[in-house]
Amino acid sequence: MAEKARLRVSPYARRTARELGIELDGLSGTGPGGRIVWRDVDAAYQKAQEAPAGGTAAGYYATADVRELLSALASLNGALTFSDFARRAADRLDTPVVLGEDGVEGVLPQLRSGETAVLAVGAPADGRVRIHLAYDPRALTDGAAAALLRSMRERLENPLLMLA
Repeated sequence: MAEKARLRVSPYARRTARELGIELDGLSGTGPGGRIVWRDVDAAYQKAQEAPAGGTAAGYYATADVRELLSALASLNGALTFSDFARRAADRLDTPVVLGEDGVEGVLPQLRSGETAVLAVGAPADGRVRIHLAYDPRALTDGAAAALLRSMRERLENPLLMLA
């Protein structure tokens, strides 16, 4: 099994990426030896802030470990599906959800008129899903968007939160 190459990132770039919610995995480094430096993180952040023609202005993604949820759903013998659970979790967060299949990888959902945020949740694979969040930065701060994404991930990783 091939081992994933170690990501080379300057400490300042790593801290800035964490603060801005920028994922380092998708960045190409322009520093010495391909190292990711601050200007790479800043460029990714600036690109995320530009509103594309489709209306999606900015976005984040997270990966959630849903093995516990899948196990709980299996014990219900089909009474509640993963898709139903994800929709209910998004409803609790008052955010529309687009349920993707394998094609959700790398794709941000498009905002519709009047929407400030929308979540795209991929199909479970190997006990993990990818969650994408698209949001309008004029209506939702980066911090609030990151908190929304964290909340969705927490609900998928800890299904008992939905009982509270």
